[in-house]
Amino acid sequence: KKLFPYAQDIQEKVAIAELTLDRKTDDFQDRQARAATFADYLTEFKSLRIPVDKYVDLVPTIKQRVYSICSSSDYRPGKCQLLVVREDWQAKGGETKYGLCSSFLTFIRPGTFCVAHSTHSVMQMPEDKTAHIFMAGLGTGLAPFRAYIEQRKFQKTQGQKVGPMTLFFGGRYSKAEYYYRDEFEQFEAEGLVKCRNAWSRDQKEKVYVQHKILEEADSIWNELGREGSTGYFFLCGSKQPEKDVFAALLQIFETKGGMTKDGALKKMEDLQSTGRYVTEVY
Repeated sequence: KKLFPYAQDIQEKVAIAELTLDRKTDDFQDRQARAATFADYLTEFKSLRIPVDKYVDLVPTIKQRVYSICSSSDYRPGKCQLLVVREDWQAKGGETKYGLCSSFLTFIRPGTFCVAHSTHSVMQMPEDKTAHIFMAGLGTGLAPFRAYIEQRKFQKTQGQKVGPMTLFFGGRYSKAEYYYRDEFEQFEAEGLVKCRNAWSRDQKEKVYVQHKILEEADSIWNELGREGSTGYFFLCGSKQPEKDVFAALLQIFETKGGMTKDGALKKMEDLQSTGRYVTEVY
């Protein structure tokens, strides 16, 4: 609606205006499926003559992207690292499209500046350094847990007593998606963390994070569910698997703790309200 007044060619003016009509809904949705951008419209309708000052009104501001910091500032002074995977997908018609911000960060080079700021995160390490931390990272949801492990590594090097950590990491293929593999294997060899990885496509049977969680049922009950336990459970990543993780924890409380379904659910609600079960999903 905002574009057509700037078209100089009458046929293009009509064509642009018609895209807002109900009878052109299919055409407009087809363009959406092909991931048409503002630039695509501007190049398609060549008679558009838009004053420079009007571009600000016509093209919306790029939405900010939020990434989890994947490094400890104590362990890596002066640095702030991010775990970013370049987004790509196949639009209708077969053309491969790429994420705007993830592409920018992929190709950014030393000396290049970008605008960024830190925000508050729900992913806060427990004050009790000896508490057992369970972490479920799904894809790039691994990011905050690398920072957690680095922080405990730093604390340990300072002579502080640190508690155990268990990492459940899920992806499709270990060769392509085991981010920071060398680091995590080294941390595990040092006894900082126990890695329970789930690769859904590496074998015939599909294995997911919730399956690995159930394999640690005794530890989770003792450190998270049992009366007087002090452990924490953090989950970060895509939204869909969160319900499966939640269900796995309920099952552990029922089978290992002898709780009823209502009792297990009440326990999870208590853990959430006290900040011992924390999720950051997107």
